[in-house]
Amino acid sequence: MKLGNRIKRIRLLKGLKQADICHGIISPTHYSNIENCRYTPSIDTLKLLAGRLEVPERYFHNIYEDTTEMQNILSTLETKIEKESVEEVRQFLDLHQVQFQYIPSVRQEYYFMLLKFLALVKMEQDNLAIELYENEIAKVEIDESQLFVSTRYQYLYVTAVYHYYVGDYKISGEMFKRLLLTSEDQLLKARISYNIAMSHYHQCQFEYALSYAIEAKDLYLKLHEWMKAGDSYNLISILLIEKNEFKQAIEFIERGLNICRPEFHNLKALLHHNYAFILFQTNQLDEALSQIDFAIKYKKTVSYADKFVSNRLRLEILLKLNQLETLECEMDILEDSILTNKQRAGYYFLVAKVEYEKGNFVKYEEFIQQSIEIFKEHIDLKELKLASEHYATYLAKNKKYKKAFEMQLLCTECLKKYVGEN
Repeated sequence: MKLGNRIKRIRLLKGLKQADICHGIISPTHYSNIENCRYTPSIDTLKLLAGRLEVPERYFHNIYEDTTEMQNILSTLETKIEKESVEEVRQFLDLHQVQFQYIPSVRQEYYFMLLKFLALVKMEQDNLAIELYENEIAKVEIDESQLFVSTRYQYLYVTAVYHYYVGDYKISGEMFKRLLLTSEDQLLKARISYNIAMSHYHQCQFEYALSYAIEAKDLYLKLHEWMKAGDSYNLISILLIEKNEFKQAIEFIERGLNICRPEFHNLKALLHHNYAFILFQTNQLDEALSQIDFAIKYKKTVSYADKFVSNRLRLEILLKLNQLETLECEMDILEDSILTNKQRAGYYFLVAKVEYEKGNFVKYEEFIQQSIEIFKEHIDLKELKLASEHYATYLAKNKKYKKAFEMQLLCTECLKKYVGEN
């Protein structure tokens, strides 16, 4: 990134036009030449431009000079993102907020952007991470030859993660595989293998995903990274559940629980949730209820935990037990835990099933249709298959054969796409 690129980036981030900045300072042509790196402004002009853009003067000086102080801060941030808690990362970012706001060195500023992206991902602020990538990281005009090897690696890693979060799982997986070939660090290899497994999982390629998840698990165990090893056990159990290999899945869940430290509340919650799901699928409902209550208990102690999925599973179990009164008393808890529109669809699907059991078929149709539309929008094949199948059965029973046929076609299409690559 050259000085003109930086000036332009700040102007665009502030939503200003060139005329807003240069008016009364220099001519529009002169300013355009500065932004396009055809002219280097004088110190006096830079001072005026910095004032107009409301940035410190130092931000436009010595932009190719890294400082030891900032490098140490960035190294500490990187370590915290990799090894410490969400709260510690958040506190560190808050503590150094002023220093991070305008980093003079373009290399160090760019590296901070990449680390900030990873911090947002760690804090499960995915939308903010995506926004940061699209509005800042992707728009930085930087000469790769000026970057350190670690920065180039981090850029590729962040880009792979970005593609994962926007649903480009194939691209994400391919990028991670390229990184895996060049990485010698065992911890990085473990992390990348885990991410490749997740990319395959979202493409419903469960066998491929399983091999990479096991590789990640083995590496994490060798490195005594117990939390991450536990996450890998959890992922393996999910993949085995998808393959209906419930007995093996339970074995991996139990291994994961065995390596959990007392403070691993979120991991324990995930493992107990998966155990509950298996018991639910195999109609061991009382035991399933006990396991999901463990999951919910642990999630209550973790501020960033996704409580919706476990709350929903608990209510699905109650529905299967025909405990409608208890279920309806807890519907508000489920609704309050909704974080995404897709979860809203899951809520509507459950409401529809409850209304069906109560015989309120007008409301059933209203909610099942809403859930199907949202599942379509988010291309959630698994949920869409279940919802369309439920609706098709209802329609057929009520002799609405044309609509039932449409829903059955949708169900079949989802099933083909979901299992077609396994």
